[in-house]
Amino acid sequence: MEINKDAKKELRKKLLAIRREMTREEVAAGSGRLAEHLFTWPVYQNAKNIMLYLAMPDEPHLDKVISHALAAGKTICVPHMRETRGLMDAAIIANLEDLVVGQFNLLTPNPATLNLLEPSELDLIIVPGVAFDKTGRRLGMGAGYYDRFLLRANKAELIGAAWAAQILETVPTDEHDKPVNYLLTEEGIFTCR
Repeated sequence: MEINKDAKKELRKKLLAIRREMTREEVAAGSGRLAEHLFTWPVYQNAKNIMLYLAMPDEPHLDKVISHALAAGKTICVPHMRETRGLMDAAIIANLEDLVVGQFNLLTPNPATLNLLEPSELDLIIVPGVAFDKTGRRLGMGAGYYDRFLLRANKAELIGAAWAAQILETVPTDEHDKPVNYLLTEEGIFTCR
């Protein structure tokens, strides 16, 4: 168990360093390609209720996806972190103006107008990660928000979003880590085996 914890920590450090070396232009270009792949994907096209993440500066950005999905009449949710560490909800947003700057200087749903959707109502969840492997196992930031949340989103299709450099042969995981079924990168969408 402890070995696994150290292995995760080391891997997280290494991959975050790679991610942080990307320029703004590289992030923007890669995010654009990633969004285009998603727009032509039948699972995305058919999904009514979608949850996605609000990106850190060096993660694939999903602003284009949010705008596209809202224009197509889909319900869009983003994570709302509860006061209790490790717990989050799906907060519905009507547009990007519904977001405010919150903890860690990241965009977050406005707590004054919070409107939550039951996780079991979600059709598709775009899951962030520090790394994924080809079987869909995910290495997150380590706080367990998604691991707990995904257990409640029992009918949602799960697609991990990351840069191609973050897709590894294998990542260290624990039993509670829920794998994703697909991977979305700037190079395309891949089915996990």
